[in-house]
Amino acid sequence: MKIEDVIKANNIFVDNINQLLHNEGVEFNSRLQIIINHLNHCLYETKIEYTLINESTSNNILQLIHSVSINKHELFQILFMFYCNKKTKLDLDQYYTPFTIGEFICNLMKPGGSVIDPACGTGDLVKNYKGQITLWDISPDVLDICDQNYKMNEKQYSISCLNSLEQHDKDNGVYDYCCLNPPFGSSTLVKNGEILSHYTLGKNKVKEEIGILFIERAMQLVKDDGIVFIIVPNGYLGNSTKNIKELKAYLMSYRIIAILELPGNTFSRSGTGVSTSLLIVQKTRCSSNYDIFIEKIVNIGYVLNKKNTPYKYKRIQGVYVTENNKPILDNDFDNCYRRFCKFAHKQNIEQCVHYDDHSVEYETVNTSLIKNCMLDINRYLLVYKQVMMKHVEQNSNTIKDYLQKVSEKFVKIDDNEYLYLDIKQITTPIYNKTNMLYGYELPSRAKLIVKKYDIIVSKLKGKITFTMILSEEPNIVASNGFCLLRPKDYQSGLIIFANLFGIDFHIQHNSLCTGSIMETISESDIEKIHIYENIDTQKYENIINALVVINQL
Repeated sequence: MKIEDVIKANNIFVDNINQLLHNEGVEFNSRLQIIINHLNHCLYETKIEYTLINESTSNNILQLIHSVSINKHELFQILFMFYCNKKTKLDLDQYYTPFTIGEFICNLMKPGGSVIDPACGTGDLVKNYKGQITLWDISPDVLDICDQNYKMNEKQYSISCLNSLEQHDKDNGVYDYCCLNPPFGSSTLVKNGEILSHYTLGKNKVKEEIGILFIERAMQLVKDDGIVFIIVPNGYLGNSTKNIKELKAYLMSYRIIAILELPGNTFSRSGTGVSTSLLIVQKTRCSSNYDIFIEKIVNIGYVLNKKNTPYKYKRIQGVYVTENNKPILDNDFDNCYRRFCKFAHKQNIEQCVHYDDHSVEYETVNTSLIKNCMLDINRYLLVYKQVMMKHVEQNSNTIKDYLQKVSEKFVKIDDNEYLYLDIKQITTPIYNKTNMLYGYELPSRAKLIVKKYDIIVSKLKGKITFTMILSEEPNIVASNGFCLLRPKDYQSGLIIFANLFGIDFHIQHNSLCTGSIMETISESDIEKIHIYENIDTQKYENIINALVVINQL
């Protein structure tokens, strides 16, 4: 079978097997158990039941199962999510954790211990652990499905329906590990004063985010020196609101072992675009300086920007990489595992799997370099540090050195006509002059009144949009999705404009972005970006002159 055919079979396996059983007249609610029966036969050589199907259909099912290269245990999760989602009418995607994340976490935990997930959902996060598994969740419907999920996998587990935050003193200090992908966000709040009073991060408050309280609950559940693995929104690591500052200080009172930033859209199958990281913390009080393992994960084995996140396989020059004639997932966790194990060995972290691998290097940040509890790792990764070292060596200025203060506030007049610029109106570095709106038509995001030679730069992390205003006309207004840079003079504007095209600016911009849903750079941070004064003046003057002509058309 060609590799391309195997890959196609992997991504449409569920559809194919579902269609087969549909064609045989098997009712939807009966199909899952039939498939599980055949998977168990493949994995454990159990007997196949022919109650609802004949031997010919059974052979066709087995042929489909053997046609895929997916880990057969992962097939349980894929099938479970497909059938139980429709069977129960629940949107189970909100509980979906990509298989490779859970597999990576479970591989870091030493076998034979105990692990708890106190907000387990469907239980996928710890399903691969080789030890005693305890599962809690507040929803009986979800736990019923979780129970089915685990029975299919012949796991040693216990499962309980309870409010983990409310039962604050249950099983404290019992487990070796706690794994958690909690509900998080400003809309998921605890307002019960009795519950809040039992948490350091909830005391004397009217409300607190569930995700923040769950982090403290996880620390309660593990033994001294136990390890907690938590998936957190990046805003928990980089934002500066009062409750987030308290959370970060709380985390830094323990030993933070590692922070791994996950790729954007990791949880897109769950219907959320929240940017997340995997935080690994040991229940050990720390005051001295120590190193934290940091890494930016780019690939987790799925195409995250496509519907249903199909598998992503490694390619070299367009050719799929195979092992035993099977395609290999493009999954950074494989190499990250080796690097982490070497780090854990060097740091004597006995509670994690560790060994010395001389072939790999890893990145760390020492806690002495972390100011204001800023735990967003992008400011400490080598790619950012190399840019900063280069600018320090050249004693370069920051954008702020070339700016004048913007003092006026935009006050719209309903009957006035404005040229409104948002991201859609900019094709870097050109801006569209056709989006004319009356004041009463302007959206609430219209906040920045701009003048000739002002530069506006998008705040969002990722592809950066920018332009320079090159006309004298009044009433040009920009969205507050931009940072407004007002140069001291034309030459200052030329220097800033030239640097916006460079890779150094893009690295600094993206490294300084914070947040969860839409990571953005602040006005103050963009002014801290270092830029080069020595530019090809003639080149960029030619570009600006060409843009002036375009604007006049």
